[in-house]
Amino acid sequence: MTLPHDVHSLPRRRWLLGAAALPAALLLPGCGSSPEAGSCLGPDEEVPEPEPPRRPRGARARIVPPSEEHYFEIQTPVVSPDGTLIAACEAPDRYQLDLADTHGVLLWDTRTGEIVRRLKPRAIGPLAWHPNGSRLAVGDALHVAEVDVEGSLLRNLVGNADPRGTAARILDVAYSPDGSLLAASASDGAVRLYSTSADSCTGTRVLTPGTRRQRTVAFSPDGTRLAVGGVEQSGADEGGKPTGLWDPRSGRREEVLDGVDGVVLGLGYSGDGSLVQVLDEPSSLTVHAPDGSTSTGPPVDAARFRDLAVGTGTRVAVLSASGTLQLWDRDSDEQETLERSLLERVCWSPDEATLYTLSESEGISAWDGTQWRQFELP
Repeated sequence: MTLPHDVHSLPRRRWLLGAAALPAALLLPGCGSSPEAGSCLGPDEEVPEPEPPRRPRGARARIVPPSEEHYFEIQTPVVSPDGTLIAACEAPDRYQLDLADTHGVLLWDTRTGEIVRRLKPRAIGPLAWHPNGSRLAVGDALHVAEVDVEGSLLRNLVGNADPRGTAARILDVAYSPDGSLLAASASDGAVRLYSTSADSCTGTRVLTPGTRRQRTVAFSPDGTRLAVGGVEQSGADEGGKPTGLWDPRSGRREEVLDGVDGVVLGLGYSGDGSLVQVLDEPSSLTVHAPDGSTSTGPPVDAARFRDLAVGTGTRVAVLSASGTLQLWDRDSDEQETLERSLLERVCWSPDEATLYTLSESEGISAWDGTQWRQFELP
């Protein structure tokens, strides 16, 4: 799942800008206003552009120049449902430096490791693969693009507000198991649900879990629950809110997982309906079973947490900023530790036989349990 690049930047105390704290109200799209439902635009319609974030007087902008070593955005790659393709977002850096003719979403053949196609949806952000394998959702600043695997833009999903006091961005996207719904969390504090099919699209529900710095969304395997978890953005409270379980059809929050302590850093559902979470303060790897019981996995380095990958079966991978990969089988309790530097994100193949990793400078690698295999760079 998409998570903070640097966990040390997580807001465990009030954010201070200059000498004054930024009021939490400034982070809302409108004081007292309710978020608007999403809508869908055709491929030829213009999508909204975000306003530059306003900074307090005297605050300095941190400008990061493009780097020729920056090949990929730090977003979790996604594997197609049949396991034959993997997708990741290219960074615009090399294009900006005239070292590449273009950039977009790359697709690799997972068997050969070769690039087979570049999609150009005019969006760079979190990715989700439709369950039937026909298309991808790609988040950007204020919209989500849906593009088919041949590269044709199908539609843009809009409705996300331009928040005040922080940059506009889509934080995470997820399809329901039957592919009928797409959930998109955004920095305006809302999670929007869209009903999508091959030839139609409409905005349905808006969930309001509150504005957060990072917010991950994950559907349960039966599609009846949408888990929404992340880190509190406003800093009004120290720590983060517990994960909420929502009914995606009614838009109601049905349960709050407040039985475990800590700040939620990452979450994901396994195929049996168990929700796996990494928490900090205190550090733990917890499993919330469908029957409501909670168990704890092996110790994790949550203070240096980078990403969590939950497989469709019983396998779990936790990546730390030190380059340590902890692999855990929930069924056998077998554990394995791998060391590989420069990793940013991880994901499992559908059969859990291969773990894929992403490095912004080295691209996609695959671990099959015995050896690493490097994929082609663009």
